[in-house]
Amino acid sequence: MRNHYAGWALRLLPALGVLWGGAALADDKLVDVGPERVWTALAQRAGDALAGDARRYEGRLSLAGAAPVEVSVDWDEHSGLTRLTWSDAGAAAPQVAGWMEGVAADAARQRHRNRYCRGLEPDPRHDHIPEPSIDAATHCGMGTGNFSSALLELEKCGDHETTLRLLSICSREGHAGGLVRIAQLYEVGSGVPQRPERMAHFLARAADAGGTGYHAAARTLYATALYFGVGTAPDRPRALALFRSAAALGDADAAAFLQTGTHSAWRRLDGSLYRDPDFVAEAAP
Repeated sequence: MRNHYAGWALRLLPALGVLWGGAALADDKLVDVGPERVWTALAQRAGDALAGDARRYEGRLSLAGAAPVEVSVDWDEHSGLTRLTWSDAGAAAPQVAGWMEGVAADAARQRHRNRYCRGLEPDPRHDHIPEPSIDAATHCGMGTGNFSSALLELEKCGDHETTLRLLSICSREGHAGGLVRIAQLYEVGSGVPQRPERMAHFLARAADAGGTGYHAAARTLYATALYFGVGTAPDRPRALALFRSAAALGDADAAAFLQTGTHSAWRRLDGSLYRDPDFVAEAAP
């Protein structure tokens, strides 16, 4: 894992609102492959007809005979599948819907990349390496057992697509540890679009979860997002309340923040700590 994950990893071991460009979503389709493959298929099929943000998996599509539509590809946290969405195409709606069906078909034909265990290029020597089975993982368990073993193997192999299928169980159950891991994927865009607001969404859900052993750490992470405005509007009074709550539950990083204005649980993408140099230490909770 990347260095900036160190703090999170040690602590862990549906609606979309408005699209890029401000257009409301009108139509959507669930696709039974990962977001990365769907976006790749869409971009390849569209070519120069697509303009937008490849990191966020969003753009504007201009098809012949149709007004431009805004398109978005994202992971569906409820089903574990991929949601392909586009804005109202007006009279050209059937044409655009048919084109999106073609995108889904193209995505299904793309190679499912198990990046490190099978390699980036087709290689018959690796075709029969089994994927970690998720059939027995009926509930989210971040500690021991089949779930954790499967998740570890998937992460080691860089198989983000199957990882997301497994983590959808955590999303449905509201498991704080699994929700934080999903947030991490959105932070850097691993298998999903790089969208800070989606990261903050999952951190907020994790902070509200309870009873799993990870909720105190999740509160510290969401409090950090709120305090520094990462993926969400800054709200320092609410952030400090969450830090105090997490510290009261025994989270050492929350207590450290209340004393120093920084902690080591989460680093920026460049490796630096989130830090408030003007922080005034609070009384110990």
